Amino acid sequence: MRKRILLPFVASLPGLAASAQSRQSDCLWSEDFEQGIPVDWSTNQVERQTAAGVGIGEFVPAFTAGTASDANAGGFFPVPDMPAGNRFAMANDDAAPCNCDLDSAVLATPSIDLSGLFNIALDVRVHHTRALGGGEARIDFSADGGEWQLFEMIPSGEGWRHLTFNMSLLGGISDLRLRFQWSDSANWASGFALDDICIRERLTHDLSMVDTRVMNEGLSCFATDTLSLGYRLLPLEQSRPMALSVDLFNPGTARLYEVAVSVLVEQGGFMHGPFTSQLLDSISSGERVTVVVPTDWAPDALGPVSYQASAVSPTGEDDPSDNSAADTITITGPGWDDGYGAMALDAGEAQGVQRSDEGFIAMIRCELVNEGSTARAITARLDPASQVGEEIRGIIFDGSFELIDTTLRHVITPDDLANAGAGLPIHLPFPVPPALPAADCFAGLQRLPGAGTVGVLTSGNGPIGSAALMQGISFDITWLEAMPMVRLHLSDYGVAVPDIESDSHARIHPVPANDVVWIGYDSSESTRTGLTILDGAGRVAMEQTLTGSSVGDQRQPINVASLSPGVYVLRLTHGSGVESARLVIAR
Repeated sequence: MRKRILLPFVASLPGLAASAQSRQSDCLWSEDFEQGIPVDWSTNQVERQTAAGVGIGEFVPAFTAGTASDANAGGFFPVPDMPAGNRFAMANDDAAPCNCDLDSAVLATPSIDLSGLFNIALDVRVHHTRALGGGEARIDFSADGGEWQLFEMIPSGEGWRHLTFNMSLLGGISDLRLRFQWSDSANWASGFALDDICIRERLTHDLSMVDTRVMNEGLSCFATDTLSLGYRLLPLEQSRPMALSVDLFNPGTARLYEVAVSVLVEQGGFMHGPFTSQLLDSISSGERVTVVVPTDWAPDALGPVSYQASAVSPTGEDDPSDNSAADTITITGPGWDDGYGAMALDAGEAQGVQRSDEGFIAMIRCELVNEGSTARAITARLDPASQVGEEIRGIIFDGSFELIDTTLRHVITPDDLANAGAGLPIHLPFPVPPALPAADCFAGLQRLPGAGTVGVLTSGNGPIGSAALMQGISFDITWLEAMPMVRLHLSDYGVAVPDIESDSHARIHPVPANDVVWIGYDSSESTRTGLTILDGAGRVAMEQTLTGSSVGDQRQPINVASLSPGVYVLRLTHGSGVESARLVIAR
């Protein structure tokens, strides 16, 4: 899955800056919460409340351990699932067991012995966005059983971020305790998450690559005459030379000089580059910088494209293990995996949800480079908890939010929600595909006014300006950091697929299918039915005989797990003749 954690610039504070990945093997003391919150840690108890904020006399721990799915249970704490299935500590007044008063949520370590250790640093990974009115987060310390004192404030920012704090002033303490504290400021705030705590020795010369993103972070999303965004899925017809934004950090004690970043691009086994950044004169101890490396090669085929970056400094390097990183996008086209000519900014796996029982439009920005591109469809990942009977449709705006076109209205069915639960998107084609200019546009899913709740899943984070929510009677615009899983499709589901010969078509569900497809057809007589599936070149990919022999409407499951993702033609032969349908496999 593509890494889309945004790590915005954090101004240097005394003893603080965003750091490299935790080096657990080098830790003098560490905790990753994979087994939950250890019994020798302590957290305060907070009172559960009603929806109106009235306490009910029941108390639960302020901090719990869980996954991104646990954190996102209510949709208001969209913690990226990085890495997939990772567990962490969180204070979250929306997920079970809370609706709680989290004016002060604290989590304290057991005693840590730093005797004889002085040149040390504290690495932590935090999710602290201060969304929905969340308050400050801080780290306190207690030495040899003394009073708690402020050690450092934790800066807020987007997504998961690695932070490093200089602990030299706490070195040598034989009984040190650390306490992480967060407040919701009496608001129904998003939450605070903590992971990968590591106390380690500080190195002298240490260059670290924190993160990479296929995008030009030096350009604003709002500048419609530039191309800045990076896509997880990008249609081949919209291919362009991409830039790589690289976050570098100096966690060592010495200044690094003449730092350079080089990038290699790989597609289909062929390497392109290297492409090199401008030389950085120096990076101070504790300083973080973002370097943009432009490339002059555009992807020219379908499939994954890997951007591999490495950083060097002639000053020297005591730990070169974290001097490189990579990011990947996929170039899509007709019949390619689950892309079908799709543009997508999401990270590929659901991590949160944007839901409401009022009308809204959740949308992403798409930067089109070719005049006359045709919008074929909008797809979106619905929240499985959406309500049957509510109306939705796909919609496209230009860069100024002037309407271009919409799909037909669609009423959410039980099958739609079953597909959503299986991870399949809903497909909303345009009845008359509109031609789009070479410019920015917004592709969205509109939840039309109704009585029930509808939600759109979100995945990954992006810069302000890359996604938006339009809601309310006046359609007020809110810029989103969590990316709605909405995609603009610029190609049909098939190319070079044999023509369907009969006016009598078999019915296929779901579209696209994954490992199992349900086939519906009418049988006017009791007879066996033959099934043939042809690939895009007209070759037989699968054959079998269906055993259903009753007269009338038939509905049977077919296992298509052996078929590769792509577009096929399905043919049913029985006593009444031949029925055909187009079959799409996506995983």
